Order: sequence, then C-alpha cells, then structure tokens
Amino acid sequence: MAAGEQHFYVGTDVGGTFTDCVVIDEHGRIVISKAPSTPPRFEEGLFRALEAAAAQLGVDSRELLARSRLFAHGCTVATNALINQKGARVGLLTTKGFEDTLPLMRGSAYCQGLPVEAWYRKTQNERPFDLVPERCIVGIEERIDRCGAIVVRLDEEGVLRAADRLLNEEGCEALAIAFLWACANPLHEQQARARVLARYPSACVTLSSEILPLIGEYERTSTTVLNSYLRPEVEQYVAQMDRELRARGLRAPLYVMQANGGLVPAPDAAARAVTMLQSGPTGGVLAAKIVGELVGSEKIITGDMGGTSFDISLVVGGEVQYQRRSFHQRHVVAAPMVDIQSIGAGGGSMAVVRNGRIRVGPQSAGADPGPVCYGKGGTQPTVTDANLVLGYLNPSFFLGGALQLDRGAAERAIARRIAEPLGCSVLEAAAGIHRIVNAHMADAIRYHVLARGYDLRDFDLFLFGGATGVHAVGIGTELGVRSIVIPLAGLATVLSAFGIANSDVLRVLVASLPTPFPPADPAAVAAVYERLEAAGRAELEGEGFGEDQIAIERWASLRYHLQLTEVDVPVPDGTIDGHALEEIAQRFDARYAELYGAGTGFQEAGRDLIAETVRVRGRTPKGKLSRDDGMPPSPASARKGSRKAFFPLCGLVETPLYDGDALRAGSLVGGPAVLEMIGTTVLVPPGFRARYDAYRNIYLEAAR
Repeated sequence: MAAGEQHFYVGTDVGGTFTDCVVIDEHGRIVISKAPSTPPRFEEGLFRALEAAAAQLGVDSRELLARSRLFAHGCTVATNALINQKGARVGLLTTKGFEDTLPLMRGSAYCQGLPVEAWYRKTQNERPFDLVPERCIVGIEERIDRCGAIVVRLDEEGVLRAADRLLNEEGCEALAIAFLWACANPLHEQQARARVLARYPSACVTLSSEILPLIGEYERTSTTVLNSYLRPEVEQYVAQMDRELRARGLRAPLYVMQANGGLVPAPDAAARAVTMLQSGPTGGVLAAKIVGELVGSEKIITGDMGGTSFDISLVVGGEVQYQRRSFHQRHVVAAPMVDIQSIGAGGGSMAVVRNGRIRVGPQSAGADPGPVCYGKGGTQPTVTDANLVLGYLNPSFFLGGALQLDRGAAERAIARRIAEPLGCSVLEAAAGIHRIVNAHMADAIRYHVLARGYDLRDFDLFLFGGATGVHAVGIGTELGVRSIVIPLAGLATVLSAFGIANSDVLRVLVASLPTPFPPADPAAVAAVYERLEAAGRAELEGEGFGEDQIAIERWASLRYHLQLTEVDVPVPDGTIDGHALEEIAQRFDARYAELYGAGTGFQEAGRDLIAETVRVRGRTPKGKLSRDDGMPPSPASARKGSRKAFFPLCGLVETPLYDGDALRAGSLVGGPAVLEMIGTTVLVPPGFRARYDAYRNIYLEAAR
C-alpha cells in the first residue's frame, strides 16, 4: 500500500438470509451494509454488500479491498451442508473390532442432541441420519494401548485394500481415520494416511489425532467423520471465495471465522471444517464481549435473531463461554467451541395452525422464497409478515429502502392460513405469532442459562441481529433480566460481522492422557502445556506474529473419579507447582458446585485430569469504537411521522416513528414508538422508553 493511504478492517458474515458487512477505518469510522444472500453463489451477495460499503466510504470495492489490512469472513457453508445433508460421502477406517462405535452412538445421544423446541414438545426422538453408511466402515488390524505403546502393528496392506474399495467401488469422496488410542500415540493414523496418499495423492484424509486428540472414542470418531463430511464442500467454498477476492483486489490474507472464537488463514480453514459450524454467530458473541467491556457489564446473555435462527450464548466475568461437546443436527462434536445454542426462530420462521393452535418454526422460509411480503413466491406467513401487519415494520424502509415489502400480501396470507382457521381477526393472529415466537426465544434463553448454573436476574440481555429489535422487550420482560440492550444501535443488525472484524487469530491445542489429580508428577503435566504452547507459538510466528502479539491461555478439563462429564477451568499463569494445582482444584470444585450442586462425597472420590488445553492467540489490528459525549439532539429532530401499530393491551395506537440512526448518545424516546434504522427496527411498547448511552447502545427500560 502506498504511504499515507487509509487502511480498513473488514468483517463479513454470510448468513442464510442476508450477507452482512462491516468496514472500520483507522479513525474509528464504521460503515455497514447488508445484501440478500445468494445461494449457491454466496460470493455474489458478498460483493454486493462490499460495493454498498465502499460507496459509503467514497471508494470503489477494488480500492476498499486493496486497502484492507484485515479481511475476516464468517459463513454458513458448513452449517448449510449439514442441515441439508449435502456433505461428502465418507469412508471410515477404524480399529478392527470397533466398527460399531459410530453407529451405536451414546445411549443418551438421542436426547442430548434434541433441539430445545423438541425438549418441550417431546418430539423428534428418532435416530439422526448416518454420516457414514455401515458398508463404508472398515476395521483395520492395529492396536495401541492407553499409554501409547504399540501392541499390534498397523496392517498397511489392509489400509490400501480398504482405500481401494472405499474410493473406487463405494465412491467415497473423503476418508476419516479414527483408531482407538490415536489420542495417546498418533503413529498408526499417520502411517495409514501416508500409505493412502502415496497411492491417491489427491485424496481428502482426516485424522482423529489431529482433529481431536482426546479420549472418548465415540466423540472423537464422530467429530472426525463430521469433519470429513464437511471438508470437501468447505474447501471448495473457501478456495472459490479466496480466488474471487484476489481477482477483485484483496492483498491482505483472507481469514475465516471459526466456532472456537478465532480466525484461521483460509488455507487452514477447510482442514478443520467442523469448527466452522456456528462460524457467524460466534462473531456476535465476541462483539458482545467487546461492548460489555465498554459499558462494564460482566454477565451478558446474547441473543442473535436473524432470518432463520435465534442463537444464544453467555459472557461471564468478561469471558466468552466454551463447551467441549456440542450437537449439530444431533451429531456430537467434541472440539472446543464457543457455547452457542440455536433454535429455529427467526424473521423467516413460518407460522402454521395445527390442532387448533398456532405453531411458529422451526421451519424457515429462508432467503428464497422468503416471507410472503418479499414477493418472491412465498405463501406461508412468517414472523416478518406478522410484524409488518402489526405495524412494527415500515414496508418502504426495509433494509433502508432496498427491499419493498407487500403488506397486503402478508395480510392475505395470515388471514387465509391463520386467522380464518382459528376464527380470529388478522391482527389477533399476527399478535399471536409475535407472542409465540417471543415465548420460544425466552424459553430457550431460560433453559440455556439455568442449565449452566446461573440466575437470569444477574444478567444483561444483549439482543442483536436484523430481526431482534421488535422482539426485545417481549423477550426481556418475560425473563426478568437486569437490563435489555440493543448494542451499538445501527450496528446491531450486523454485530456478528463487527465481532468477526475485531477477532484474533486463534489456535486451540489439546492433549489427553488421563491421570489422577493432583498428579503424582506435576512436571509431566507442565511439560505437556509447554509442548502445546511451543507448537502454537511456532504456528503463529510462521504467520508473521511477533512475540508481543501473542497471548496464551491454559485450561484444564477435570472430573470427579468415575464420572463421565468434564468441567473446564482456567490454569493460573506461571509455574505449575503445588500451589497452582490446589488453585485448579478449588476452581473445579466451585464450578462443579455451580453446575450440579456441592457434595463432599464427590471430592472424596478424587479428581481426574482428562485434558489439557492451550489457546494461543495472535492479536490482529483492531478498529476503534468512538465515544459520543456531545449534547444529544432533541428526539423531535429525528421524528419521521407516525403510523398505526397494534399492541395487545391497547389495540391499534397511532405510534410515533423515529430515525434511530439520527438519535445520539443521551437521547430518550418514550413508548409507544418505533425506531427505524437502516438494517433493523426497534419497538418501544407503551410503558417503556429507549435510552441511548455514550456508545449508542439502546437500553429498553420501564418508563419512570
């Protein structure tokens, strides 16, 4: 870049319905843009969003890309491939005698993997689809014991025979190799891959010892197979996106957002495709953490409502929360990920009448055809249609006027599909849809928070995403949270993209060799952490990060003896000595008590150290959020007029409309009111008010 050129930091998030873009310049100026997503050619929607952002900056998209110091990308390609069952045909090589590990699953997996909606409705308790046909699972003669010693040497000719059959006869597009004790010694998996690639150099091969070197053969095998299932699709997507961006002027590295809370270079993303599940929503959680640090909020519930789903997570003590096991389409993934729970509740969630009741979601109209009011051929009413009919949305200012909504079509669809079968008015039917989806989201939040041992009353509720603003008060009042916040006002609709733009490069390295805790040899435990730290540092230094840009966190996974569920706790900085081990034990006991209740009997059983985790973070350049300490303009200066809106306790009310983007820090707007912004709309019901703070976070409070 030429000297004196202005630099930009770009974050993009390709969702199922919309593609979001945030560009931050060196002075803290932020511009946002949105465009409809364009499956299957998602890059088209991305470039439309980039062009819109570039126009606001007074440059063209090529110049924007050329001046970018950071280009970070989140996407739904892995999630979509799994949801639509469009992954690769996978062959699995496993230790002979353990071919049934994957088909048998865990006894509780059916229940644990159920979406939150199904817990309440007691439905969908059937087996998930198979990632690998049983005839594509091949047992290989080999055996390594739990200490890593070779008991039976690898049958290398058997590996080649299996590869020949799977790749040639069965048409497998990817191979997963998951041997029983590869977590203790990866040698046999490495030898098997070498033999396969010697004969099939372009084969897509994933090793469990590289994806997840942890004990638990089912979880490790499931995660490895799922990575193989997603990898070809992700690899093709990332390569295509990188080519297109380079052709249009990008010079900086392309980074891809991962569900572990960090970025990886594009060439590395496909190799760990499984960690791209929940890629976009993770950015929103990271952005909420940034906002929480600005306003002094240490306990945050995040809720991200887009067109398809509602994603929930927590920030506690200023730290993003992780989970070691998560379920995606009810297949277990044991790789460390940001703890996000998703339900099918979004602006595109469809409403139907079943057994005399309104059901909302989890099915979504998506981007195509989308809600009825989009005029793209949709016939089933959605949450967005209901909000339009209720008067909460402006049909001429959706996405800042980029998309005109057809209110008449929405009214007719709700009348025919909902109101007439129930014998009620269209407004009553629309209000029912709105209230039911609010209840679904509130129930999901309640379940998520209580299951993790916390009290809802201690939390601030940060709600963002394009669809959340009109539901915020309805969700928050039902939960009884400390405050209801729409973070960063106009950025709320693209908060995930903002979080992605401000993310760091991250490597998460794990080792597993179970031992009683405290260990007989603390030096051996310390040596494992040192090895993982050195490996992570070497990777980031190879990408150009200096010593002062690298930060390291250490975590330990412990459980009480003979139990099955681990709890992760941070490891103190410095030497791992007797004092540090005692502190780890105390942290584990305290966190276990928060989750499951205290009990001295558990402690008397003893503790086991199951896994050691190191997170090595490479600090990337960051944009700045500027504080607005000027005098706020009068809300009257942002008044846009009024329209009738329906509130269940008041009926149709002539409701003032405000340009939410024109309101500044210190502005107060009493309800009923509607704040209209380029990418979202915030509803202020009667009895509430909206207050803008110094960073233009909107607090929705009971009127005084």
